[in-house]
Amino acid sequence: MPKATLAILSPDGTVLPSVALSYGEAFHTEDPRIGAGTGEPALLAPSRAYQLVLDKTVKKTEFRVTLRHVTNSQELAKIDPDTGLRQNVGPSINRVIIVSLQRTFSQGSLFISYSQADGRDRVSGEPVPEAPRLIWDAVATFNRLPFHLRARSEFEYVRAKPLGDGFTGVAVPEFRGAVLRPFLDGRMTLSTEFLIASGYTGQTTEVFAVPSDVTYPRPIERVVGVPLKSYITFSWAYHFGRDSK
Repeated sequence: MPKATLAILSPDGTVLPSVALSYGEAFHTEDPRIGAGTGEPALLAPSRAYQLVLDKTVKKTEFRVTLRHVTNSQELAKIDPDTGLRQNVGPSINRVIIVSLQRTFSQGSLFISYSQADGRDRVSGEPVPEAPRLIWDAVATFNRLPFHLRARSEFEYVRAKPLGDGFTGVAVPEFRGAVLRPFLDGRMTLSTEFLIASGYTGQTTEVFAVPSDVTYPRPIERVVGVPLKSYITFSWAYHFGRDSK
């Protein structure tokens, strides 16, 4: 992937941010299974990406803004899992903005990010199916809790995204956490991890019939996905041997 980056660093003591501008281009061929036996040649499909990053640290807090613009040409690079037929992918254009801040403390750290994207077909203007539109993410670590405990937590929210053909998925909130206690100078660790989540992963559309569906007993297009399950785990780890000094 040819890539070029131009970076301009801001002097210390100024309010101006550092700037980095990048450009890259990738090439990939059509799926070799498509057009087999038809004599159709494999074509090269380019993808171009532009990225602008603004970065500034204020009072030990790093602020970053990322703007990304990605264009893809049309290609036959996907085979429908139900029919086995080829599918057109693209041409598409994807615009992304990411705003984040990160702060490291003596007792831990905090990271918060907001991502907003808009992926659309360059011909019809319709949204690209199954592409995330908005993601909130927050991660916090605590290294000096009472009783020598350490903890990590993360909250992520993925807003409902279009699935194509007029269908829309459901939002997916997830809250993860972990608490651990080291012993014997770090050679032994007791920990617990948990996940509290709702919604579905792998959301897409499929055409099938449900025998119990009285309203639509025949095959129709439906929204499907794998349900997310909450859980909690406990683990014990011990490291054998001596540290080399």
